Amino acid sequence: MSTSIIQPSQPSLLTPRRALIIAVALLALLTLLLILSPAEAQLGNLVKVIYLHGALARVGLYALMLAGLLALVYLVRQRPTMLRWSNAVQVAGMIVFIVHFALSVIPTYATWGMWIAFDEPRTQMTLQIIGVGLLIIVVRILVDDDRLHAIANFALGAAVLLLNLRTGVLRHPLNPIGDSTSSAIQLYYAGILLTCAALTGLLAWWLAQRTTRTTQP
Repeated sequence: MSTSIIQPSQPSLLTPRRALIIAVALLALLTLLLILSPAEAQLGNLVKVIYLHGALARVGLYALMLAGLLALVYLVRQRPTMLRWSNAVQVAGMIVFIVHFALSVIPTYATWGMWIAFDEPRTQMTLQIIGVGLLIIVVRILVDDDRLHAIANFALGAAVLLLNLRTGVLRHPLNPIGDSTSSAIQLYYAGILLTCAALTGLLAWWLAQRTTRTTQP
């Protein structure tokens, strides 16, 4: 049973209104970066979808790992704030990771002639992470046990780390953007990646604040 005690909230520089303004600005920046980002000799403008797809994949994976780390801190220190942020970061990361998978069907069909490459190890890894992640979120909704939630979050974060390190590729290039010799491609991709990370952070903040409001007496 949850026994978290919510302390009176302190004034914060980041309010829902300011967060919305920042989110709109970041979305505009992301759109601009995608429009201005360079095309590729073979893929043309399709590579812009791959920029976003790759950035969302990385941000989603790192967010799930971070959620696991925050859960571990909660298990060691028993601080409710850590678990609240672990849950919020995990949900935000899962949303981003699902969007990355949905986007992947576009370049997959354009390059390989299929919507989902089920035989690709990275695709199998993605489906496993999404399936287990959604199951953990559903269990968290149905079962009110903070310690169980933290253990599940940590286990998912650790599994994501191991899968990401150990899963190879069949046709999918492992790091096509990172291996590019074009400094323009690398620069724009870095901007897209950081913008996606900032948007994911804002989403996690909103989810954490929403949880705080709903659990206050």
